[in-house]
Amino acid sequence: MTADASTAPSTGQPVRLLTVCTGNVCRSPYAAALLAQGLGWARPGTFEVSSAGTHALVGRRLEPGSRVILEEKGVPVLPDRARMVTPALLSEQSLVLVMSARHRETVLEEAPALVRRTVGLVDLAAALREVGEQYAWPDLLADVGAKEVRARWRALPEVLAAVRALPERVTEVEDPYGRGARSFGRMAAQLDSAVRAVVRWEAQFAR
Repeated sequence: MTADASTAPSTGQPVRLLTVCTGNVCRSPYAAALLAQGLGWARPGTFEVSSAGTHALVGRRLEPGSRVILEEKGVPVLPDRARMVTPALLSEQSLVLVMSARHRETVLEEAPALVRRTVGLVDLAAALREVGEQYAWPDLLADVGAKEVRARWRALPEVLAAVRALPERVTEVEDPYGRGARSFGRMAAQLDSAVRAVVRWEAQFAR
């Protein structure tokens, strides 16, 4: 599933973010839609957000439980259908944002080189917040020559590792598939908070 996070023309290659869950019909497309909207607002024309599944229900559309919550928030629902994680898809990504430790294991089986670029979405959000409480992010990134958005996202894993904040464990996002509205609500609460943190982090920079 792919969401174009742009609202203005872009120059150069986009920053590509891939969200990954199991079936690619609940968690990862929900997170992708939120990230696409938020990052498109923060940095128009720069991000390309997509999603996939480790055991995707290929061809299926977004589950109604996730769809209803997105519609209530006014977030565009993606028209794309579920697809599988593949090595070719992974090779294109700046970061891979997973919903469980098992998803991370599967991604790294397919693409071992992405070991520092595959993290839990919830854990990335926590790391960005925690590092920001101790350091000035613009200064950290300037120290490694990352002064614009594409360089920033390329450098992010190494910067987090340098300050001992690169997430090694993955906080599991509740899987609501086949469950009721309350489960979808708990999933949404986890992902809403994480996406807000990522968007706020990006929005702090001048360019």
